[in-house]
Amino acid sequence: MEKKQRKDFINMNKLIIATVLMVVVYACKSKNNLNPEPIADVPVNITINMSLPQYDRLLQTNSFIYVDGGIKGVIVVHNMDDNFYAFERSCSYQPRNSCAKIEVDSIFSLFRCGESKAGKFEICCDSKFLFDGEVYAGPATFGLKHYQVFRNGNVLEIKN
Repeated sequence: MEKKQRKDFINMNKLIIATVLMVVVYACKSKNNLNPEPIADVPVNITINMSLPQYDRLLQTNSFIYVDGGIKGVIVVHNMDDNFYAFERSCSYQPRNSCAKIEVDSIFSLFRCGESKAGKFEICCDSKFLFDGEVYAGPATFGLKHYQVFRNGNVLEIKN
């Protein structure tokens, strides 16, 4: 009987050790999923009336505008899924770089990281993002920072 109890005790210890190791591995993995350079939270409260001429292009799907706000500005998109999205214009890859600004590549319906200077686009990190903010290509591994968009008729409220 003593051998069976000892064997059960050893098996229980193995189970406990395996469980602890799984928890430690998962905890380390979760930390690796954190953005090493998160984009700072700043107050965002933008109202857009799409009945006004400067914003009426947003009434069409697959359209966008740039507005002031956030850290480097905000891109508001009326996506092909007929939903509105608003993103911080700071690239999620090394957002503190002065060149890490998101612009729309309207030819490919993507966001890209860099800046237009004198009519020519200059690549910063070569990251590209889909119009829903998810990473498409490049060194970025995190999507763009989203802001909440609420629609009431032709008025959009963008907040964080």
